[in-house]
Amino acid sequence: MGVGARHLLARAFGATERGGARLKATRLNAWPIGRWLIDATLWPSDWLKCHQYYKAEFGRPPRVFRPRTFNEKLIHAKLLQRRKRHVQFADKLAARAVVEKKVGAEYLSTIHWTGTDLAQARGLELPDRFVVKANHGWNTVLLARDADRFDWAAAAETTAEWARDDHSMRAGEWQYRWIEPTLYIEEFLEAEGGEPPPDYKFFCFHGRVEFLSVDLDRFTSVTRVLHGRDFEVLPFGYGYPRHDQPSKRPACFEEMIEIAETLSRGEPFLRVDLYDVGRPVFGELTLHPGSGFDPFDPPEWDEKFGALI
Repeated sequence: MGVGARHLLARAFGATERGGARLKATRLNAWPIGRWLIDATLWPSDWLKCHQYYKAEFGRPPRVFRPRTFNEKLIHAKLLQRRKRHVQFADKLAARAVVEKKVGAEYLSTIHWTGTDLAQARGLELPDRFVVKANHGWNTVLLARDADRFDWAAAAETTAEWARDDHSMRAGEWQYRWIEPTLYIEEFLEAEGGEPPPDYKFFCFHGRVEFLSVDLDRFTSVTRVLHGRDFEVLPFGYGYPRHDQPSKRPACFEEMIEIAETLSRGEPFLRVDLYDVGRPVFGELTLHPGSGFDPFDPPEWDEKFGALI
């Protein structure tokens, strides 16, 4: 395809994005058939972004219709395997109902407040430390380490920007399109030393944990250790820079495996994020880690895990 043809195609797909965004702003979004029409209108734009971002990372376009690698199969799922339940999985608040039903409410964190305007929470009695989050995207987290010094005005401005952001428009992750943006204040989970605990991300294929990543220093400079289901260190990297030292095996590790496998049962792939604070605490459910653009190092592991989906 020549440069001119690619330019015309990009303009046409850009037009579908603008048209879909306009439709989403109408009352059509209140009806299932309207949402289907909006998703169909935005599908070419979703496809183009998946194609462009994947090619920029891997040097070639994804094999969307005959995927082989793990990342290609995530792209395939984003575009061609859209299920209503995936919206609930992606909604950080709604997913709690899935956890409560499947494994029990004892694995949920405490929610102190939910709403759409953070200013409404300012006068509440809150603990000395808490976390502000949004339910409809990723990387929407503010840590309040001292409630008396928390900058509510700056936080209100930041969270208002979160509410205006439609994450589904970034990389074809359609499920975020239909989450009603909501803010919430959650308990501050603490590990030893009072810092946020490591994030244990369980990669589950057809209801079985095949590996997990342990993300360290999540709010500064993230590094990652990869472990197998027996907590052995694995000889590859994925996404973030590798942390050379093995992480500490949680005392509740077997319980965490059981939780992850129960929550992921029935899905070809689902990542289940848990924290260890002396007991397992649910973090979130993730359908498309890295949106299908995180490379493996060495790259042959991309195809090895792709074969499991």
